[in-house]
Amino acid sequence: MSIEPQEKSTIELEEFPTRTEIEDWQQEIDGNILVEEKLVTVNTIDEKYESLPKTSENSFLGFKNNKYKRPTTIHIIDGEKGGCGKSFICRAFIEYCQANAHDMVIVDADISNRDIDKIYPNVEMAFFSDDEKQAYEADKIFEFAFTKSVLVNLPAQVYGNVTNWIQRNDLVSLGEEYSINFTKWFVSTGGVDSVNFFLKSLDDFGDDITHVFVKNYGLCDDWEYVETMPEFLDAVQKYNFYVVDFPKFPFWERNTIDRLSVTFTDAILRPELKIVSKQRVKNFLKFAYSVSYASEVQ
Repeated sequence: MSIEPQEKSTIELEEFPTRTEIEDWQQEIDGNILVEEKLVTVNTIDEKYESLPKTSENSFLGFKNNKYKRPTTIHIIDGEKGGCGKSFICRAFIEYCQANAHDMVIVDADISNRDIDKIYPNVEMAFFSDDEKQAYEADKIFEFAFTKSVLVNLPAQVYGNVTNWIQRNDLVSLGEEYSINFTKWFVSTGGVDSVNFFLKSLDDFGDDITHVFVKNYGLCDDWEYVETMPEFLDAVQKYNFYVVDFPKFPFWERNTIDRLSVTFTDAILRPELKIVSKQRVKNFLKFAYSVSYASEVQ
């Protein structure tokens, strides 16, 4: 999937891009656009340490026996604020993967609501804690990425815990060693607080982690204010990140699907949805899956 990045260059206000064209969603999920797809040789251990016991501060060293692996990506669906649409967008992401037979580990880190776990099978559970004694509970996310890409649905208000987990364990550098990459899909409501959390993530991680700013049109249909915020324009010049538009989904169909706790695909078969409502769901999925579009997220 090809995403046009926000380049580090001086731009005129009227030239600011309001949408991004994504041409190949499959490659985006694989991480093949953001990271060149190739077999990677992983050093088993630095030569000067070959005679020392193979111990480490983290639990990932055992995987150094895997000398060859394809690049994988840990996709983090973030947004920090509750009600911004993280779980809803995560569900669309999952169903795209299923529709295209793309094998990915699904992790629901929202242990209170379990919005993903209660709808989809074979979902792994993990959580981020500020208690150092339980910090290891999130490590499984990184471990899963040794075999396949991972999709993580975050709860609200865990930004600090997630950031500490990545930075304290130096997972960006460790990921580079094992060809594991991070992509943060930051779902925004269009509110100032929401945008500021995204900007904070950029400041904390820079270009070490790929950032995707997701404009949720289900919650905001006018993004001009965000696109003209001085802080946002400064970030456009300073960092490389991507902007995508997530389409609005009709409220009645969304609420019905949530009440039934079914997938979008299964909802099309349910008698509770009449023919026109089913068509709306189909249209939404068509937009969400599109490989060449004007204003839809994939």
